[in-house]
Amino acid sequence: MSAQRYAGMVRKHWTKWLPKKVATLKAEGQWEITLQVVGKQTLARVLELMQQGFQQHEAEEVALHELVLLKPEPEAELEPWEREELSKM
Repeated sequence: MSAQRYAGMVRKHWTKWLPKKVATLKAEGQWEITLQVVGKQTLARVLELMQQGFQQHEAEEVALHELVLLKPEPEAELEPWEREELSKM
């Protein structure tokens, strides 16, 4: 359990499922700092939950769903051919 590990999870999930958010953060020069901040926030939330009596895996499940595994952007759920068709419209 480390902030770097959680930051890596953010990078992987957000890049795949939140491409617009990632593009905006990169354009603003905030992508790398956001990864660090969310990684640290996730670690802090896991530790907080563990102090409340959660087991580590339970605390991680809650924290990851709150901070890392955010709901995908609608277009991120499309297949590549569907995106291509929409871009032609």
